[in-house]
Amino acid sequence: MGNYNRKDFQREVDELFDKFPFSWSNYVHYIHLVKEVGELGEALTVYEGDRQVGNGEAAMADHNDLTEEIGDALYALVRVANKTKIDLDVAVDSARKRYNEKLNKYLDVN
Repeated sequence: MGNYNRKDFQREVDELFDKFPFSWSNYVHYIHLVKEVGELGEALTVYEGDRQVGNGEAAMADHNDLTEEIGDALYALVRVANKTKIDLDVAVDSARKRYNEKLNKYLDVN
């Protein structure tokens, strides 16, 4: 994330989105996130060789740049976090803890 922290990133995302001339509800921001994740999925199908790059016609993908699509999904996700007043530091730390617990349970069973 460059030379700044997650709080700076959250602020940057808000500053950018706030420049757009519309006011979306939290749910519409969520729908935007789902759209971006769908485009990321489409880019993954190109990356994996399941589809070819094209214009969206004849089962050809018009979203094929993984870096771009991950960035778009990340911005949309951060905007949802911002609109719902979620601190990324808290969310990431909580997820890290849960995933470590899941891994430890998995390793204990296997």
